[in-house]
Amino acid sequence: MFSLPLSVALLTLLTVLLLLGLGQRVLDRMRLTDAEAVIILLLMIGGHFLPTISLTPRIALNLGGLIPFGVGIYLLVTASTQERLRAVGVTLVTAALIWLSDKFLPLQPGLLDPVFSGGFFAGLTATIWGRSRRSAFTAGLLGVLLVDATSMLQLWLQGLEERITLGSGGLFSSVVLSSFLAVALTEVIGEVREAIHLGGNRDG
Repeated sequence: MFSLPLSVALLTLLTVLLLLGLGQRVLDRMRLTDAEAVIILLLMIGGHFLPTISLTPRIALNLGGLIPFGVGIYLLVTASTQERLRAVGVTLVTAALIWLSDKFLPLQPGLLDPVFSGGFFAGLTATIWGRSRRSAFTAGLLGVLLVDATSMLQLWLQGLEERITLGSGGLFSSVVLSSFLAVALTEVIGEVREAIHLGGNRDG
C-alpha cells in the first residue's frame, strides 16, 4: 500500500488549505502572497522525489535538499533589510542551539528530538527577536540545513572512508517539520501574549 511521508502529507494539506483561502492572516504576517506560498509548497513537495547524485567517489548530494535551501535564500533576498538581518540572526542562533542540543543533551523523544528541535528553537528565537513569522520559517529551513552541512563537513575533514551524502536520511522531513513548527509556535505564543495583554487592559 502506497503511503506518503508525513512531511509530504503536511505540505499537501497546507497547499489544499491555501487554495481554499485559509491561512491568509499568517501569510500576510509572513509577507507572502497566496501564489508565492503555493509555489513554495509545490516546490518542496517535488523536492521529496528528487534523486541523489554523486559529486565525487566519496560525496553525494540529495537534490531534494536544494529546494528548502533555495526557498530559504529566496525569503532572505526578498525581505526588507531589517527583516533580512533578523532572519539571518535567528537562523544562526537556531543552528547554534540545535548543534548544542545534539552535542550535549541526550536524545529523548519530544521537542528536543532532532526532528523537532529546529522548529522549537527557531520559533522561540523568532518570537523573542521581534515575533517574526517569516524569520521563524526561514530559520526553521536554513538552521537545520546549516547544522547538517556542518556535520557533513566535520565527517569529511575527519577523513572517514564511508560515503557522505549531503541532505541524507530524514533531513527533508526535519526541515519541513521544523519550518512549519517554528511558524506555528511563533503564532501561538503571539496569540497568547495578545490575549493576556487584552485581558489585562480590560481588568484595568
